Amino acid sequence: MNLLPAVLVGGPPHAGKSVLFYRLTQALRERGVSHHAIRACPDGEGNWFQEGDPDAVSSIRVKLTGEWPASFVQRISQDLKHRRLPFLVDMGGDPRPSQESLFRYYTHSILLLRLDKPEYIWRWQRLVEEHNLLPLARLFSQREGTSTIMTQSHVLEGTLTGLERHLVKAESGPLFDELVERLATLFCSYNLDEIRLSYLEQAPAELVLNLDEALTAFTRTSSRWEPDQLQPFLESLPSQTPLAVYGVGPNWLYAALAAYAHPHPLHLFDPKLPFGWVQPVEVKAGEASSSEIHIETYSNAYASVLSVTFPTDRLEYLQPEPLALPHVPTDKGLIIYGRLPYWLLAAVVCFYRATGVPWIAPFYVQLKQAVVVYDRTGTYHPGHLLSMPAFSNGRI
Repeated sequence: MNLLPAVLVGGPPHAGKSVLFYRLTQALRERGVSHHAIRACPDGEGNWFQEGDPDAVSSIRVKLTGEWPASFVQRISQDLKHRRLPFLVDMGGDPRPSQESLFRYYTHSILLLRLDKPEYIWRWQRLVEEHNLLPLARLFSQREGTSTIMTQSHVLEGTLTGLERHLVKAESGPLFDELVERLATLFCSYNLDEIRLSYLEQAPAELVLNLDEALTAFTRTSSRWEPDQLQPFLESLPSQTPLAVYGVGPNWLYAALAAYAHPHPLHLFDPKLPFGWVQPVEVKAGEASSSEIHIETYSNAYASVLSVTFPTDRLEYLQPEPLALPHVPTDKGLIIYGRLPYWLLAAVVCFYRATGVPWIAPFYVQLKQAVVVYDRTGTYHPGHLLSMPAFSNGRI
């Protein structure tokens, strides 16, 4: 039995759960509270969805409707079962009976409800009670007005307002602050420093990068990694050595570290997997070999684009055979487009670096640009921003 908390953020559709979920995880990170935020619903959302330009978000999002695939539910079940950190979980607004099996892995609940949806109030309350979740908060969402605390007993109750997408720096207020405090208290009731230290000690490489500590040591002026920090950060690292990378960072940072370490091993910590530390997934040259992944390529005179999507919104780490990657021209750079798990992104970067492409840049939806992570020609430096190329077919 996994004793680490898994806190469900539940409630009806269009109540602002994803916005609340995003703001909660950001507030916890600002406090240095170790946890992992997981979207246990195949709706294509994530931090990038809240931070990114709406047009870019719409172009990259793959949303599933209807019944969730059984393979997706099984994958999320395993992620929850094997969690290596406290989890904050967004399950979506309308779980079907086939998805209720996930509730056995949750320990606590935060409900964000709507007064104009009484049927959902009853339904979510029933789910929480039937599965014996410990309630942390029962809140009602309103678009306008002032957030208010109704009761501050063992279950926090009140009205939360202003949960609008893309307003990521909205004011918090006493209700939100109290909710963050209760979450932080719950998560920190476990010795998170000791847990983190044990994971770092288990790292399978001599050089271990804790990205939170690395950012603090590297700059005092930013609370998050920015592309202009990439080149000086890489220059501060020893070359030609295996790396183990722990913590939260943007896709381009993990991609750059994979390219920098190559051909030496890169190890990544995934808190959803039972073994924690993993290497990039195995890949090979060839045509698609798995129904779990869909890859398309586009090229013009400027660059090639490798577009990667997942029909069920998740990719299993353990594959029966290496994932196949298509040929791309080696006389132009490569932009990697899609929401790839970092252990796949690192594998893709190293694979195409070895083929001889002149430069590689994963698309970063928050900036609506690609970030160069590797260049063998000297044309670009790590961290250089590139616009997405236009294609005659209008696909990207």
